[in-house]
Amino acid sequence: MTTQEFEQRLTEHLSRFVAEVLESDARASAPTHSRAVGCAEAPGGGPDWGVVPRAEITIAAGDKAEKYFEDLETWVSRNGFGDPTDNKQPGRPWVVDALSEDGARLVMELPPKSPQFAVTLTGPCTWPPDRPGGPPPSGQLPPLPAPSEPTQTYDSDSEERACRSPKLYVYNQAAPRFAGPGPHPMLLINYRDEESFGYAELPAKFEPQDNDHASRSYRDQVQLLVCARVEPTRDSGRDVTCYYSPISTTRGTPYIFDVHESTYHVAVLEAGSGKRVSEFTVPGRQGDEESCPDTMPWGDHPRTLARGIDEAAFESKLRPLYSSPR
Repeated sequence: MTTQEFEQRLTEHLSRFVAEVLESDARASAPTHSRAVGCAEAPGGGPDWGVVPRAEITIAAGDKAEKYFEDLETWVSRNGFGDPTDNKQPGRPWVVDALSEDGARLVMELPPKSPQFAVTLTGPCTWPPDRPGGPPPSGQLPPLPAPSEPTQTYDSDSEERACRSPKLYVYNQAAPRFAGPGPHPMLLINYRDEESFGYAELPAKFEPQDNDHASRSYRDQVQLLVCARVEPTRDSGRDVTCYYSPISTTRGTPYIFDVHESTYHVAVLEAGSGKRVSEFTVPGRQGDEESCPDTMPWGDHPRTLARGIDEAAFESKLRPLYSSPR
């Protein structure tokens, strides 16, 4: 194949990476292209006059750089890049290396604590444009296969993935459409980016009227996924003691938490497609004792507690989505 043809293919790969993985909080640079003469180190080798095309982008995602690095690794493994090899040692650059079915080699590198990472694609050995006797250029290689469908979290214990990476995971591909008259049942999922603090559960007023979250009848009704990411903002200067009563004792076990003010970043997604329906923030305004986690912490439990969500404000945002016709 000609160098120009595979340069176009590298651009197609990079465009798919951006479209299928990145969301609004990540940005990709325009691709840069270069060529190297000599194919000794190219996949499959080749003559010393052959040309290896190269294309690179930089993905900037702030404190979510690691998330998008891992998301992209997951996506390429589902879309023709086989089983990527990775090296993710603490304190050293993360590196992923993969080879596509069409001969493109992918290398991703994320330096420690960096807000961005590099994505580099190199092609196989190609025929240079200034060398006679090459194959006639077709102008375009055969199209790439359609991207894979998102993985369903419906039958797993990883429902949170549909909130963190809605382009890669979806709650239930067979979910009822978010359409027609209300009610539009919701599944509420709260999560955190750090493991160092606890938080209270969300109110379940808009969830399906089935007390067993694990039951199929409950999950089959869900039209909307309500994803609430809790973020502690500042230390309130207060402590709270939460009491828990294990079955084996009659006295409550005390756990002391350092209370932090908090903000809840809420995204409402269609359960069947992951499409974003609404997005808003709600402050944490519950009292300190009301903010105690529902279940007793185990082991090395978090000593920081985010204030529980302002339930009235939260419900006022959700009610129109739950009740109104679509």
